[in-house]
Order: sequence, then C-alpha cells, then structure tokens
Amino acid sequence: MPLAKVDDRGRVQLPSNLRHRMKLEEGDEFVAEELGEDTIILKKINLRVLLEDAIEKAKSIDLDQLEREIEEESNQLARQRFKVSHR
Repeated sequence: MPLAKVDDRGRVQLPSNLRHRMKLEEGDEFVAEELGEDTIILKKINLRVLLEDAIEKAKSIDLDQLEREIEEESNQLARQRFKVSHR
C-alpha cells in the first residue's frame, strides 16, 4: 500500500498509480470528511455539475405551492407550540 504524507502546507500528494487509475487531474476538487478518529474520506466532485443540477431542480419548484406548504407547516407548529385548537 503506497503511503501519502502531509507537507508543511497541509497538502497530501496521492500516489501516482491512484491518480492515473482515477484519471485525476490538476484542479480536480474533493470534499474531505472525517469518518472517524483516524479516517478521512475524499470524494471527487464536479462543482459545476452540482451547481447546474441545483439550478435545474430549482427551476422546477412551484413557488406558490412551496409558500402554501410553508405557511401550513408554520401554522401547525404555532398551534402545537401555543396549544391552539385547529378550527
């Protein structure tokens, strides 16, 4: 198992065979998440694709319906909090 070391600037260089096998290129972006005390998970992401997907999903949202659902949920929470019966 090839080793990777952290340099003085906190960078980790991945082993070359892994970079080639995963077709990693300079500038590729990753999400880094701590999984446990001694475990870090790196997940390659394409930020442009994520943003484009989010924009497309946002375009399909019915804002009037969303507003009605938020108002209904808010009213229900207020009734529960202040113990008001539903009429």
